[in-house]
Amino acid sequence: MASKSNGVEGSEWARAPPPTGSFGDRIAKIFYDPSDGSILGRTPKRWGIAVVFYSVFYAVLALLFSLCMGGLFLTLDNNKPSFILDSSLIGANPGVAFRPLPADGVLVKITDDASSDRYIKELQEFLSPYKNESWFTSKRSCSAEDNYGFPDAPCFFIKLNRIYGWKPDFYELNSLPSDMDSSLVEYITALPANELEQIWISCWEEKLNETKIEYPWGMGLPGRFYPFLNQAGYNSPLIPVKVTPSVRNETAVIRCRAWAKNIEYNKSLKEPSGYTRIQLQLGQYEKLAADI
Repeated sequence: MASKSNGVEGSEWARAPPPTGSFGDRIAKIFYDPSDGSILGRTPKRWGIAVVFYSVFYAVLALLFSLCMGGLFLTLDNNKPSFILDSSLIGANPGVAFRPLPADGVLVKITDDASSDRYIKELQEFLSPYKNESWFTSKRSCSAEDNYGFPDAPCFFIKLNRIYGWKPDFYELNSLPSDMDSSLVEYITALPANELEQIWISCWEEKLNETKIEYPWGMGLPGRFYPFLNQAGYNSPLIPVKVTPSVRNETAVIRCRAWAKNIEYNKSLKEPSGYTRIQLQLGQYEKLAADI
């Protein structure tokens, strides 16, 4: 009597050996085996079972994922971030930015009509949301009426980046910082008491080339615009800085700083903050007279 191993007669094959045949036949039977009608090693019935199983499995998985994500979104506020100020990734120190932005990301270069017109167009688009603001429409300098000072004395608009819930801690007149620009101190001390709640802006040239820097609208961002709470129709306050280089074809580097007690300036070399840099170069630009 033949011995058994795991319930299988030891003298018989538990499974028939693979049929012999040419190499090409064996490769072909991987894709389709006419003996049992299998495709890629599975009969149509087994393919049907596998398709039904994985369809149900992934449908249930997708349903569970949708329920989890739906529950998450139901807990979110559409107008307020979940993490704000010190608990947020960007922190509570607002960044400072300017417009128009350089065409190459670094240098604002004005050499001809095309380069000047590009920046004028960018400012028109950037400032278009402010057309309904009474404080903005009352300004005449650094406006569309004078081409924002381009090309000879371009105006750059300074603003703070929006941080939800951030409110400036204003300087008092008797506690102005010792490193504040003397021109800004003089400007602040000349203001009435009801106009001191502002975020101050001052600019200077990093490498002195006698570049002229003017503030046609003043040197402060009014505190009434803060905090930013994602209100409909909110426009960030801004002020223009008018820059007139004394030397053509040389790069003037202007640094503009925002001043408030809770704006930290230049934390470290790895984390600069509280200011923005404008690099400007004016070429030997000559506006062609229009044909008469």
